Amino acid sequence: MKTVLITLLGAILLVNAFVYAQDSLELEKITVRRKAAPDSFSSKEIISAKELQEKNLNSLPEVLNFVSGIDLRQRGAFGIQADTSLRGSSFEQVAILIDGIRVMDPQTGHYNLDIPLTMFDIERVEIIKSGASSNCGAGALAGSINFVTKKPESRSFNLEALGGDYALGGQSFSLSMPMNRFSGRISFDHKKAKAARPNTDFEYENGSFYLNKDFESASLDTLIGWQKKDYGADSFYSNLFPEEEEHTETLFLKSGFNKKIGVSDFRNDIFLRRHDDKFILRRNSPDSVNYHTTYVYGLDSSLFVPIQSGSLLFGASAGRDEINSTNLGKHTRLYEAARLTHSFLWQDKLSSDFGLRADHYQKWSWQESFNLDLAYKILEDKLKIHGGICSAFRVPTFTELFYNDAANRGNPELGIERSYSATCGLNLKKDFYSFGLEGFYRRGENLIDWTRLSTLAPWQATNLGQVDYKGVTFNSVVSPGIDGRAFKLSQVSFSYNYTDADKKASGFYSKYALDILMHQFVLGLNCQVLGIDLDWQLSYNKRYYSETYFTGNIYIGRKFAGKELNFEPFIKIDNFTNAEYSENTGVLQPGRWMQAGVKLEW
Repeated sequence: MKTVLITLLGAILLVNAFVYAQDSLELEKITVRRKAAPDSFSSKEIISAKELQEKNLNSLPEVLNFVSGIDLRQRGAFGIQADTSLRGSSFEQVAILIDGIRVMDPQTGHYNLDIPLTMFDIERVEIIKSGASSNCGAGALAGSINFVTKKPESRSFNLEALGGDYALGGQSFSLSMPMNRFSGRISFDHKKAKAARPNTDFEYENGSFYLNKDFESASLDTLIGWQKKDYGADSFYSNLFPEEEEHTETLFLKSGFNKKIGVSDFRNDIFLRRHDDKFILRRNSPDSVNYHTTYVYGLDSSLFVPIQSGSLLFGASAGRDEINSTNLGKHTRLYEAARLTHSFLWQDKLSSDFGLRADHYQKWSWQESFNLDLAYKILEDKLKIHGGICSAFRVPTFTELFYNDAANRGNPELGIERSYSATCGLNLKKDFYSFGLEGFYRRGENLIDWTRLSTLAPWQATNLGQVDYKGVTFNSVVSPGIDGRAFKLSQVSFSYNYTDADKKASGFYSKYALDILMHQFVLGLNCQVLGIDLDWQLSYNKRYYSETYFTGNIYIGRKFAGKELNFEPFIKIDNFTNAEYSENTGVLQPGRWMQAGVKLEW
């Protein structure tokens, strides 16, 4: 690793010397925000702050609920526990990041979406729908989801309160205070409800604090997030034990220093994530309790160098995963990584991104990953074709390696998962409509899943062998501009995703890897009737081996705008079709759930 870092440092100095030596090279001043991948990365989708606000969601994980290709497999309402599958992947194979920092839990991917932030903290969500290990490292086998926090730009105070069925109660607020050189934000969210289904009561709290300090040619920012969840976990991890209970607590700290060095941008982040989990196998039996505490901490550095017709990014990171568990024992693992990304733009027509990364883990040695993405604008900014190839990998979690109970058995001999992906597609964007069409193929090798030979046998963590995934995604958005006195139609969106899996092994039951979402239709409708806003979200889902179901959510609100105060009462109905369905086998989702509340903004 020393050789790699010395070589990387030498390359950084060489490029800087080259940039300053070119007297004829004129570059504009560029402000860089950390991203999970370049803008022209194939299969990249961005959910903006405006879209997040219009979706009127209850929790951060629900942001992903109506994104084409994402299968948000919830085990409880309001995002209390959810797993993310992307184009047929398992929940372990999607990297979760905050401001480009991986926050995946090394114990189990069931906790990857324990994000200690509120809806008020998010500027945008960046979703990569193909292997992204060259940008994110281990875990991005099928893609990545990056939650980008926002810097306060105006003084504001937001307050929200709601209530509803099953004794639901919730309160949230956020205060943003930008000043001359300092800016800060503090946010809090709390929700609590009784059981909509047996043993599914919950209560959770989120709190966050953000502080930014600007200097002449540098900035320093700090983010602290905290989350606590307590919930009944009916059949969450095994149908043999329906009365499970879970208590989790998450702490995330990140501090970054950004420095302008000539035309270059140098960024350093130190980070820490702590996750505590108290798991009760039988809720009324105090002797069946497991305690787990994990730590993920490290340093991530990058140097962004603009060059003629493009840019270079050099990165290096090092970190450590730890676990102290009554079931899994005590384990640690170190990792180091180095990466290089080159972005190129030719005549505002052809763009390319090439990324190469090497990660070193103690047990599994060096793992290489890469991506090559190309995009070509046929009609200026209206029609674009794109394609890409990549390789990615994932290391086993501590649960897959060491967990052992009556229903599940880990395997210390598990190997690395790998994938090789290819995508191609086109995007058309005009004044009032846009659409995209993309085909994808992913070959998974040595995939890890929990399998068993019969329904009476315990689940065993195994390397499956090869599974090929292929499919197509279609997205369209139309803004018709219908604006009458009594009716206004703002936007209609539609997406379809088809995924097929071809496994090369048979004769066993698969718990996660092969139970994929085969057909997914999503329809969104934003309109206004007599000044009342109506936001419809409809979803039809057909699973490969199990259920077919149709669900829908509707939000009804009325905005009253004053000089300094905005006031919005609302009604929200989740699953207004009252569908009875399971996103995870045996874990029934709530039926129709009515809510009402009010939003205030100063």
